[in-house]
Formats: sequence, C-alpha cells, structure tokens
Amino acid sequence: MFGWRKRIGHISPGSLANSVYDFYLVAPEGVGLVGVTNPIDDWKQDEYARVLTNVVNAAKYLAERHVHFINHAGAPPVASQGPDFVRRVKREIEEATGLPASTAIYSASEALRHLNAKDIVVLTPFPPKSHEQVVSVIGALGFNVVSEARMNANFNDLYLIGEREVYEFVTKAIARAPRAEAAYVPCPQWHVFELARYIESDMGLPLVTSDSGDFWYAFKTLGLKDVKPGYGMLLDSLRTADKRSLR
Repeated sequence: MFGWRKRIGHISPGSLANSVYDFYLVAPEGVGLVGVTNPIDDWKQDEYARVLTNVVNAAKYLAERHVHFINHAGAPPVASQGPDFVRRVKREIEEATGLPASTAIYSASEALRHLNAKDIVVLTPFPPKSHEQVVSVIGALGFNVVSEARMNANFNDLYLIGEREVYEFVTKAIARAPRAEAAYVPCPQWHVFELARYIESDMGLPLVTSDSGDFWYAFKTLGLKDVKPGYGMLLDSLRTADKRSLR
C-alpha cells in the first residue's frame, strides 16, 4: 500500500520530476510523496505573487488526500516577500489544514542550525534579483552570508545542466569561501541533490539543498529516521540520531 507509514504533501512551483526522483532515493520504506504543482512560468516577481495566492488552497487539497505533513517547495517565491513571510506562510498552511508544514527556506534555515552552521555560502541558478532576495532572507534569518554566487541558467533548461557543470560551479564557489561552515544550494530543478555527498567529501563542507532540506525537515517532524544512507551529511544525521536512540 502506498504511503502506509506516512504521506508527505509537496507543493512545487515547477515540475515534480527531480523532487520525486530524489525523494525515493532516500525515503524510508512505506513513506510516500503526494505532490501537486503550483507552477511559475519564469523567475518573475509577478509570477511569484500569482502562485503564492494559491498556496493555501493547494495545501487544503493535499490535506484532503490524507497527508501527514505539507511542504511548500521553492525558495524564490517566498523569498520575494521578505523574511517575515517565511514564517507567516508556514503558519497559514498549518492553521488552514491542522497539519505540520514548512517552506523551503524555513526548512533550510532549520537544517543549517542543526548543522551548527552560522557562516554560509549561498549558491543558486537564479537570476540576479531572485538570487539577491534569497541571500537577503538567509541573512535576515540569522546567518552570515560570507560568500555567494549564481550560475547563469535558463528557467526551462535547468534540468539539462549536467552534473559536471554543477559540480564544478559549486566546488569552485566553496573554495573561494574558506570561512564558510556550510553551503546552501537551493532549487530542486538542477542536479545537486545527488552530488551532495561527493561535494561534501571533496570540500569537507555540508550542503543543504532544496530537496535535502525539505525532506530532512519533514522526516524529522514525523519522527522518521531510517532514511537510505549516502545522500549527504544532513539526511545521514537522521540515521545517527536513530542509532543513538537504540543504545
């Protein structure tokens, strides 16, 4: 039976393809992802405002499908509204559905705190304004952004960017930020989730990606610790916590 242990609702501002694929690489047995799209057509401020008006309705739809948690993915729409909106939209979803919920930036901020990281490098494929908004919100949430960089990318072609190109961009940017204690690398549409363990191994720095942050926060909230290993320090920390509880 699908999702016989838990079902996690997922509202995506774009295609679900990468996030669904990433989810089942790491999800514990019996945990399912129930996804809906609330898509933007491009990285534009009016597009962000448009889709945010439908977030609560999308959350209610997922609640009616008997999910146990609701995640709103995608950093740029929420970041476009400023730091106070990060918690506000989380609260609105929870009040409308009676379920625990989160947003991509809220989950990422909690993940960075879990990793005891204060000095952060922020790396995105977003255009300048959206990139700056994400950097600004991360700073307003209490982190020191010691370095940041963006890749020039086409909105519709993100998933076509090769792993080698992503790896080189991220590792070179981290190398320029020796003070950084962690890297925040949002956007589930480019192939960074599967690369996290290799980048962490080569650079000695934990990564928080959109999918790893979203999944970690949902699993942690629902008490799910038996994730599949090997997808980054953040998610592997759930397994470490599980082993400690068995002692």
